[in-house]
Amino acid sequence: MSFLSGRFRTGVRVPGHAWYLIFWWDFCCLMSEWWMKFFYRLRVVGRDRIPRDGPLIFLSNHQSYYDPVINGSVVAQRQYSAIASAHLFKFKPFGWLIRSFGAVPVAANAGDKGAIKAALKELEAGRCVLIYPEGSRCEDGHVAPFQRGISLLIRRSKATVVPLAIEGAFDVWPRSRAIPRLRGRVVCLVGTARTTEEIIAEGTDKAMGDMRLEIDRLRLEGRAMLRERTRGRWPLEGTGEGPTPH
Repeated sequence: MSFLSGRFRTGVRVPGHAWYLIFWWDFCCLMSEWWMKFFYRLRVVGRDRIPRDGPLIFLSNHQSYYDPVINGSVVAQRQYSAIASAHLFKFKPFGWLIRSFGAVPVAANAGDKGAIKAALKELEAGRCVLIYPEGSRCEDGHVAPFQRGISLLIRRSKATVVPLAIEGAFDVWPRSRAIPRLRGRVVCLVGTARTTEEIIAEGTDKAMGDMRLEIDRLRLEGRAMLRERTRGRWPLEGTGEGPTPH
């Protein structure tokens, strides 16, 4: 009953969004999770750590083209808006599709300020946003340095920050491959949520450094989990091996 009541709290889950778009998100998340479980045995750890109410900033490492699918499957009822470059919306069918998932277009010449402004608008409305603080997909499976604009977004928002760590997706669909492998293992772990007040009290730059360390710690925890479950077959040797250099 609590599951169903949570599903139908559309005004709380995504304030201002039409109910049918929210259920469309739910349907696509369910299909995505089935796909990821069928081909990659997707495992999710710590989903209960995601707050059920209020604006959230999801911070995730970025290993592959699959990451938005994985993240969407993990956050489930807390639908997020992804801040995307306006050129992705030029092909109208694709533009309609990603807009139906809550993607928000930002002009290419708007830069970081435009992206931050768009994210703040979503958060002020009580919604959630997904940010890849590395800025682009990683080169080797490790967690790349975070971009500076993330600190500004967190300082100006009143949102709770939730770290997400993906492991195994780099082997499945890295930036060097045009199409994904249809084999591999993937895990996503949810870290400890932190309020903006806690982050500011610690010092935003230090908190972002700690958040990067936590995401990498969770990534390595997921890596060890996958290695144990596959008897060392996945993840592949040499891709994201060991802690990220800091």
